[in-house]
Amino acid sequence: METETDFMKIRHYVIDTVATNGNLPVRFPPTRKLAEMFGVSQPTALRAVRALIEEGYLTACKGGGTLSRPATLALSNQMKIYGLLTYQGRQVFDDLFFMEITSTAAKELMRRDCNFRTKTLYVETPPLLEKTVRQESLSGLILLYAEDHTASYAANLRKTGLPVVSFMKRLEGISSVYEPVEERVHQTLLKLFAEGRTHVLILCRPDIYSITPIRTGAARACAEAGIPAGQIMILDKSMAESKEKITELLEFGLKFDAVFFYTFHHAIYEQLQCRFDFQEECRIICDDTSVTDDLNYTGYVVHYDLKNAAKKLIDLLLRQTEHPEEPPQYEHIGFHPVLYRNGVPVGRID
Repeated sequence: METETDFMKIRHYVIDTVATNGNLPVRFPPTRKLAEMFGVSQPTALRAVRALIEEGYLTACKGGGTLSRPATLALSNQMKIYGLLTYQGRQVFDDLFFMEITSTAAKELMRRDCNFRTKTLYVETPPLLEKTVRQESLSGLILLYAEDHTASYAANLRKTGLPVVSFMKRLEGISSVYEPVEERVHQTLLKLFAEGRTHVLILCRPDIYSITPIRTGAARACAEAGIPAGQIMILDKSMAESKEKITELLEFGLKFDAVFFYTFHHAIYEQLQCRFDFQEECRIICDDTSVTDDLNYTGYVVHYDLKNAAKKLIDLLLRQTEHPEEPPQYEHIGFHPVLYRNGVPVGRID
């Protein structure tokens, strides 16, 4: 039976041979012979060769076999491929948040050198990360909002000398350009308190990464402004559980003058929209990857300076390539809130 491992045997052999022969053309045998050489099925060898032809590494020869293409050879000995690992490494679809951070980081990397390439990694389980990196012959690894369990295996790769950086999350032992969760909560609540909005609901994910700094940021803001901590309610439940709890609170007569979506849920936004006037009565806060054109959003939108953050990220990545012994560095991602009315930005809030 055809397996991905069999496919990769052929692929790695061809690419490695092309790379090590500089600008000299290389003739490869027909797929039948390649299959015999590596003990794989001929359909597997054929699939691998066809993929390499489509990608520009090979061209078919008259009489059978393939020949490496000069255009590819000119770059192959300089090309560096960096893996992009999103969240757990098993994303089956994209959303706006992951598209934003992935494209920003990848574009900044490839802007630096025409020989840099990126490859999205799919890892069935975190322990397979090292094997995947080795099979793909990667020059480095960019973690995009990676979970801690996955990051622990990436940290082991970093110890072996592979350049590894983290985008959006601070990961111990790995250079990170990260979202300052505690500071964002702290500053946002202080702005709300200054407006006289002191009964705030914060909605977030039920994970340790976000909940601890959210609670710390809220506690700091309350202490500085003299606001009772009990007036800030933090719901770290699933969307269904949070929606049910909010219904219960509203039926009981509890009201909020601000709702801070650290994790945005359209269904809950619509639920609250039916009960509150977002223009004056209740202020809504979310980040810019949550606002779509069809939402007709009114409230604060937190914009992250991803472009400058990506510059810092790639600086850290390439610095590791030159100085593998360099200790991990940590940088904040800048942010600022913008006021929106009915889906239109009306000004930055400083």
